[in-house]
Amino acid sequence: MKLSIFLVLALYCIDSNAVVMRHDVSVDKYRVEKIPEYIIDMPQEGHGVLIDEQWVVTVAHTIFFDYAGSKLNVGSKQYEIEKVYIHPNYVKPSSNILSGDLAPLMQVLKSSSDIALIKLSRPVLGIKPISIYSKSDEKGKVITVFGKGAMGNGLTGENLETKSLYRPNKFQNVVESANGKWLTFKFDSPRNALPLEGMHGSGDSGGASIIYQDGELSLVGLSSWQFAIGDVSAFKGGLYGTTAYQTRISSYYNWIKGVVGS
Repeated sequence: MKLSIFLVLALYCIDSNAVVMRHDVSVDKYRVEKIPEYIIDMPQEGHGVLIDEQWVVTVAHTIFFDYAGSKLNVGSKQYEIEKVYIHPNYVKPSSNILSGDLAPLMQVLKSSSDIALIKLSRPVLGIKPISIYSKSDEKGKVITVFGKGAMGNGLTGENLETKSLYRPNKFQNVVESANGKWLTFKFDSPRNALPLEGMHGSGDSGGASIIYQDGELSLVGLSSWQFAIGDVSAFKGGLYGTTAYQTRISSYYNWIKGVVGS
């Protein structure tokens, strides 16, 4: 039971897309024919993003064991993982906070640095990496988020049975806050929502959050977790009013450049 709770809450997109959508908009509006090639499926669950010809960034909680020697499908080719660099301030939740009151788990998630870098054994050819965002002006910007996780809508929440369908979708939202290591946005009900308003779901962890500026794409965030209160057993992800937390790329710009440069 605790293991299943951990996979729902700490994969953390209680995760990145199938995504959680508006109940009054057709599912087809959120669907994409093909997810961008710079978004990469992780070996177990979740996604990573190609930010350099030999480097992938993801959230640390998608790293379940030493992935060195494992393969990643990038475009139509396979690439071997040479090494994984997990941020030194990443904290994996202990099993004793995965049941009961959600408050201790929320505190751990918020204090953690949920980011990791993956070095591939050889450069990726034929796919353009996405640039990473370095400015601190994300607040108020419209972001587009991709993933292949659980679907659902804001009235009923995410349906975990849909996670295995692995359908690529996208949604949009507006960055509500950009403080420290996190970007946040709220899943608004239709009256105050964007046309393709949405929320990441379980399995979307590490999905790319991007902005379009002057015709250029930049990676600003990675889907990580949803804020929740109450008891773990009563948690329902993806409801209207829920706040999402995304790893803020600009906060880790120097760490990323330091690891990739070294």
